[in-house]
Amino acid sequence: MKILATGLSARFTDLGRVGHQHKGFAQSGALDRNSHLLANSIVKVAENNPTIEVLLGGFKAVATQDLEIAVTGAQSIIKIGDICQPLNKQLLWKKGETLQIMEPSLGARNYIACRHRFKTAMFLNSCCAVMREKTGGLKLDGKGLQIGDELSYENKALMTANASTSGVPDIAKLAHEKQINQSASRSALKEVSLPTTSLAKHYTVRLVLGYQHALFDHKMKARFFNQCFSVSNEASNMGIRLTGESIEQVSVKLYSEGIANGAVQITPTGLPIIMLAERQTIGGYPKIGSVIANDLPELGQCRPGSTIQFEECDLLTARKEWLLRQVKMNRFCQNEPQTSVDE
Repeated sequence: MKILATGLSARFTDLGRVGHQHKGFAQSGALDRNSHLLANSIVKVAENNPTIEVLLGGFKAVATQDLEIAVTGAQSIIKIGDICQPLNKQLLWKKGETLQIMEPSLGARNYIACRHRFKTAMFLNSCCAVMREKTGGLKLDGKGLQIGDELSYENKALMTANASTSGVPDIAKLAHEKQINQSASRSALKEVSLPTTSLAKHYTVRLVLGYQHALFDHKMKARFFNQCFSVSNEASNMGIRLTGESIEQVSVKLYSEGIANGAVQITPTGLPIIMLAERQTIGGYPKIGSVIANDLPELGQCRPGSTIQFEECDLLTARKEWLLRQVKMNRFCQNEPQTSVDE
């Protein structure tokens, strides 16, 4: 394909540079992991195949050969030529036709997967473009796709994505197999809803308290959990700075330490920052806790003006919800239902 317009940002992404944070490299990866996995599942390719992450629409490209693609994520108008196309479906994009992704009415990011694997430069086993580090991307310079870029494809046939997704543990696989055996028929399985990320203007985000939560007294926690914060204009793949009523400053000074994906730091202004995939590797602000893995994709669909309220969650519930999500994705991959997004 040849890129005709990129909007605010269009860049290669995958599941990130896992295991290299101690070397000083950001984890990176798709902010809405669900939509990345779903797109690859629909076109039947491996889960870590590169997708194109498009921020707030404005993307346009022309096909240089016939392609099978899927577009997932934000609620956007998708056009091939002059014909509107559905989200979350396999689409035939013929040579010479133009693909357009308009600005979404809900959500922020769309993901384009292709049956033909994009030929990308790899750095530490990932194609993710991280501008701050000048790593990844089409030319290993950290930049996103540019107008005029021509993308090529691998010649080798791709393995399908019928296997596990995102490192599903054996317990999830066993649970999945039990579900399959107990189902009355394949048609019943095809009624499974698509494992999409919820799209909304307001999100309730669950958080597990961290080991530093004792630094926050009862009143500070009450202010934190009992208000709606707004997403500021300072929102990116690094993190989301929130605005609202200050919960007050923690007076203790801390040494910098590693930061997890979803960690919620409280700045000296008493307001939270949610750290995301491209966060810096260490930080010294006190952390009240971390957003559970299942709710991170929703943060990837937040945009300036979205509102967020935190809800306390225990570790056992967070683990259970994560396992259920993996089973749901596995179930979709195994049975390839074509349920409409407007179910």
